[in-house]
Amino acid sequence: MMTAFRHPTDHPSRHLGMHLLTWVQGMVLGAGFLPCTLALGDPAEEIAFFETHIRPILIDRCYECHAADQKVKGGLRLDIRQGWHLGGDSGPSILPGQPQESLLIEAIGYGNPDLEMPPKGKLPQTEIDLLTQWVRLGAPDPRDGTMQKPTEGLDVEAGRSFWSFQPIAHPTPPQVMDAAWPLNEVDRFIRSEQEAHGIEPNPEASPAQQLRRLSFDLTGLPPDPDTLAAFERDPSEAHYRRLVESMLASQAFGETWGRHWLDLARYAESTGGGRSSVLANAWRYRNYVIGAFNDDMPYGQFITEQIAGDLLPHTSAAARERQLVATA
Repeated sequence: MMTAFRHPTDHPSRHLGMHLLTWVQGMVLGAGFLPCTLALGDPAEEIAFFETHIRPILIDRCYECHAADQKVKGGLRLDIRQGWHLGGDSGPSILPGQPQESLLIEAIGYGNPDLEMPPKGKLPQTEIDLLTQWVRLGAPDPRDGTMQKPTEGLDVEAGRSFWSFQPIAHPTPPQVMDAAWPLNEVDRFIRSEQEAHGIEPNPEASPAQQLRRLSFDLTGLPPDPDTLAAFERDPSEAHYRRLVESMLASQAFGETWGRHWLDLARYAESTGGGRSSVLANAWRYRNYVIGAFNDDMPYGQFITEQIAGDLLPHTSAAARERQLVATA
């Protein structure tokens, strides 16, 4: 955050006018120069105090990590007034007139081991006193410029506009010119967009194509020859529905769709990396996921068991074991 420190005695004594008290060379505890009380109510003198004493400290000590032309750390900018007003990840860094309540003063005072700035070493006491005096005066700051509060990670407000977080709507299906093509109301939305862009739909898939698509989608495998031949002989909707139900009830359904969740959870049965160690009981979690899909487990229950399965009530030893496997 900060550059190399100057010794306190590098600061010459300065006179800021009738209402600025002079710096007096301190003889107590080797404090160097200590600020005295600055007269309140004169904006010109307060701004002069900022420009003479505070801006140089911020430039030398803070801008390296907390300015727009650098990679801003902690979401905090100190190169404009609005920066310390909005603050960073921990909130506003300065409460004007309240130095003891201001995070900036707490940080430079090194009284909190979890909040010490600059991280390379404590500021000279003279500079700490100047910054404290400035905050006590109300943090006068002539710097302008605007900014949105920087954030690290997810932008929650922007995320609220994502399609999946929008309220459920019930739009009226649009009218289409090709009224014979839609088989249901969803098809009307599709056909409406096609017509708007001058797109003609593809010809209807053959029974063999339909069955292959269905089988790969639901089981990850092609249909066996006998099932394919039977559907080509009878490609009725009733036959198609029976095949859908059969595939949804198959073990392969949970295996192929559970795989997507296992990929998301970064499931593996060994450590890899050239020095692989087998994870002897990893298969228990794999089987839990497959079983959850095949049993049509509600999504909320599926997530809850993986987060806190060891804390959930259970109705049987089998349920208890399942919940422990999910959480482990």
